[in-house]
Amino acid sequence: MNATGMLFAVVNLVWLFGADPTVAEDEGLSSGIQVTIYAPKSASFPGCTHIAFSGKTEIVTTGDRLFYRTDSQSTFSESAIKGLKDAHSVAFNPHDRLFYATDTGNHRLITFPDPASSQVQTRLTSLAGFKLQRPHDILFDQTTGWLYSLNPDSSQVFRFKTAGKTADSLDLSQHLGYSRALTIVDGRLYVIGSSVGAVVEVVDFGKQQYKIHNSFEKKKDATAGSWKSTGLVLNDVDFFQGHWYATSYFCPTYAGKNDYDENKFIRFKTWQDLKEGTWDDLSHFLPSKVVPYYLTPRGEALFIAVFNHEDPGTFDKVYRLTIAK
Repeated sequence: MNATGMLFAVVNLVWLFGADPTVAEDEGLSSGIQVTIYAPKSASFPGCTHIAFSGKTEIVTTGDRLFYRTDSQSTFSESAIKGLKDAHSVAFNPHDRLFYATDTGNHRLITFPDPASSQVQTRLTSLAGFKLQRPHDILFDQTTGWLYSLNPDSSQVFRFKTAGKTADSLDLSQHLGYSRALTIVDGRLYVIGSSVGAVVEVVDFGKQQYKIHNSFEKKKDATAGSWKSTGLVLNDVDFFQGHWYATSYFCPTYAGKNDYDENKFIRFKTWQDLKEGTWDDLSHFLPSKVVPYYLTPRGEALFIAVFNHEDPGTFDKVYRLTIAK
């Protein structure tokens, strides 16, 4: 057994016997990758799809609740905001000093000034003349001041300002199926086509110009699966220190008899690498069976929100990936 295999075995033994694998490193020092548990250090969130940062404030999205803290050394507290249903992500807009959350199961976006308060300032149920239908991701572009969100089933992407008073949309339904995430890298928007395993790079939103990056050996359109049965089912793709990182919705429920860990967390350097399958499988850095969801680069770390599909609230955490220089 090589060093990578030994690491994989150790991490999964720890997972099997119920303890937290607090640190995983790659085989020696070749790439210097280290993955540690960021939060919570023990126990679990009741769910976990995303972590957002704004100054010293950190907000974790956990379905029907948000958890927050204003000091990275403190424990997370439950937000006073109630009534959420299957919320997926949060973004902060410095222009209006409001947090925006995708209240997915309630088919709306909400805004609030402070996660410690129960005050909800606005509730958006439509954008650019279209009803919101299970909006998933939300993000803010610091370069342009636009906020972006999407309806996953229709692959309809929205950009808006002034709490939705200014808004337009981009219809990608001819190219994408179910789509879970959005990413901005160097001022450019990327739409993550989950079920088709592709990424749309939006060249010019206003002019509806874009190009499509397909993934290697995509076998069928599916909202979840395994590498062997479906190919990549992308939850998120983001850029961090010279590589693109990607997560996929693989877990025992949808994998059948196939390996549910293989290629659930990968990295690659170019879009050509994604197309040709020239990537590093980093799945052994995370426990077996968990689903890695949204990625959040911040400073010298990449944060990975993971959850347990089969038994929610038992191993839902945020991991922190760093690379030794």
